[in-house]
Amino acid sequence: MQKIKIHKLGPISDCEVSIKEFMVLTGPQASGKSTLAKSIFFFKNIKNLLLALLRKNKLLSGFDQMEMSCENRFIREIRSNFLQTFGSTWCMRNDMYLEYHFTPTRWIRLSLTDSALSLNYIWIDLSEEFRNFLHKLDKMDLFDFWQNQCAGVKKEIETFFEDTSEIIYIPAGRSLITLLSSQLNYIYSSMDDAQKRTLDYCTQNYLERILQLKTLFSTGYDQMIQNQILLTDKKIDREYLRSVEALMRDILKGEYRNIEGEERLQVSDSQYVKLNFASSGQQEVVWILNVLFYQILNNRKAYFIIEEPESHLFPETQKKIMQFLSAVKNNGNEMLVTTHSPYILGELNNLLYANNISGKVPKDKLSKIVNEYQWILYSDFMAYFLSRGKVECCLDSEFQSIKNEVIDGAADEINQEFDDMVGLGMR
Repeated sequence: MQKIKIHKLGPISDCEVSIKEFMVLTGPQASGKSTLAKSIFFFKNIKNLLLALLRKNKLLSGFDQMEMSCENRFIREIRSNFLQTFGSTWCMRNDMYLEYHFTPTRWIRLSLTDSALSLNYIWIDLSEEFRNFLHKLDKMDLFDFWQNQCAGVKKEIETFFEDTSEIIYIPAGRSLITLLSSQLNYIYSSMDDAQKRTLDYCTQNYLERILQLKTLFSTGYDQMIQNQILLTDKKIDREYLRSVEALMRDILKGEYRNIEGEERLQVSDSQYVKLNFASSGQQEVVWILNVLFYQILNNRKAYFIIEEPESHLFPETQKKIMQFLSAVKNNGNEMLVTTHSPYILGELNNLLYANNISGKVPKDKLSKIVNEYQWILYSDFMAYFLSRGKVECCLDSEFQSIKNEVIDGAADEINQEFDDMVGLGMR
């Protein structure tokens, strides 16, 4: 099992977290949820940085750049990506460090040290197995390797990291990007590489993904499913896709379409709303739905990191977005969700409970209450509460659920405040 250690990064003082298939982070604002989520994304994305580096080296074959060892080039790439993900190290604690274990013997550690180059210089340590793997890549004829075994390079890297999934980060504050949807192509294409690097890496990665996917949604969800059934020879669970499609329509109150560059929410066959005039809730959630739908439609497995999926949504819709995320996770994906919402946490408990009692009650009756595709296996699940620099498990192992005081803490305080005021009036 992969695990991450964080010491003195942002709001987090100390934590050691095992990476499970389904993780939820909750807690007050500015408690470190995004810091932990970005840290996991940063390390899981390292295999993609290495793959991109090898592709670049193939193109540079024969030039002076090849004189630098693969290990040194790799370390330089990690250092650059850290700065684009977390910003300048000058404001960070000198004793900060991050450590990620892909396996017990394959790990990376980042720390800060003062050097002749700069204050708080990013120092990177690699385990012996990691260094040996990079030395092995150094000895390969990469040009010949890419010419004859392009897929083999990717497979070799995935095998070493023991991770075959894509890593997809969906940040908070999505409505602004959606609001500017018609201008995004122009804005992004007019930026040079240096300007793009000034963007937070997670946001840049999300933005590029949206720009790539937009034109693929020129038809409705139903037609996209039909097209995929015709084009693939793989077995497709049509009932599962239909259930996911129905949830998407219900959440969006329509469906997304891109017609000749114009982004719409199609409300009916004859009515639509331009996306930049849709509600803030629809703008926040539309690309969560689209990105995840595209992945499951094309049977592409991913580790999804989704920040605040409940943003701007009515409580009933928050419940449905959690059902949607659980259904996507149960299609062979992994997921990390950050949230402030008691409705998200409450629905997670319902989905955990449904799976827990599934062998004790009539399955057909239970499925009518909670769709079987959405049930959550407790052994795959972990919930953490972040506060005051600490990261603590907030699961109740006896009841196999998230602790009630985490879900209802604010409501308890509000009720107590009301009772205290009523008590004043009774005296």
